[in-house]
Amino acid sequence: MKSAKADGFGIDGDADRGSDQLVRFCDEWPLTGSRESVSFIRMRQERVVATREKLLAALPVTGEILRGSLLERTVRNHARGCAKCASGEGHRMSVLTVSYPGGRTRQFSLRGERTPQVRRWLANYQRLKASIEAICELNHELLRPDEAAAGSRRKRP
Repeated sequence: MKSAKADGFGIDGDADRGSDQLVRFCDEWPLTGSRESVSFIRMRQERVVATREKLLAALPVTGEILRGSLLERTVRNHARGCAKCASGEGHRMSVLTVSYPGGRTRQFSLRGERTPQVRRWLANYQRLKASIEAICELNHELLRPDEAAAGSRRKRP
């Protein structure tokens, strides 16, 4: 067992030498860097988590979502003897276009009365997608090391 004098922290030891070593250690291995305290970092993380929970609570939890694009088309010459087609005016119709991996595209012709419902479902999908992206960005923020501490970290000799 070391004596108090031998380790530099006892009554007879060199206390100044020990405190200098402690100060040097703290300078080399700061907990947060020079500008932020641990409590500030914890508060920032708690704020990010609270924002994430708020976004989760506001997610549109519904089965009424739809991915794709709504297009308006004009169909001409669909039948012989149609006065609208003969005049060149044609028939306006809504089409839902959905793209799949591999470049495959599928189109769904919609009846006029279904178009407002499809617009709502597309809007629900866009809101859900935006919320998920925002939550992912907050999670990225939680994973990032503190920039101030990351810049001041040094390897032990």
